[in-house]
Amino acid sequence: MMDAVEDLVNAKYHLAVVERMMRSYVEIGNKRFLVGIINEAAKSVSFLIRAFVGIKDSRVDGGLRMVNSKKLLVRYLDEVTCENLFKILEIARAQKNSPIEYVKDDKIILLIDGKYRILTVDRIVEFIKSIGVGIKMFGENFRQV
Repeated sequence: MMDAVEDLVNAKYHLAVVERMMRSYVEIGNKRFLVGIINEAAKSVSFLIRAFVGIKDSRVDGGLRMVNSKKLLVRYLDEVTCENLFKILEIARAQKNSPIEYVKDDKIILLIDGKYRILTVDRIVEFIKSIGVGIKMFGENFRQV
């Protein structure tokens, strides 16, 4: 269980980084913060999933473990929160693999699998809220932590 506690602490830490970056983005308006926010959010989600699932290796966001993680998380979190958490991981992975990345206004435009995908700041804020919900629910579902 100690690993889950460490993972939860790391998830909270990366969420705090995301929240600070979001405040800086709002104050300064530097669009490069958006890419950093996505990456830090994905780290927070990875640690949160590890805390729920209890996986000890660092590759939570791939293959069979991801499928099993989704099945487990649905027991503890609502469907929208689960979907948002896994969507963050997908977006972070796609952002790293995207040959084109363009930030305009409050949007990030990515070229993924030959199609342009747009991610808005409002959607990023929704993802951040879902991370907070997941962290809160971890505490409620696992009192011994």
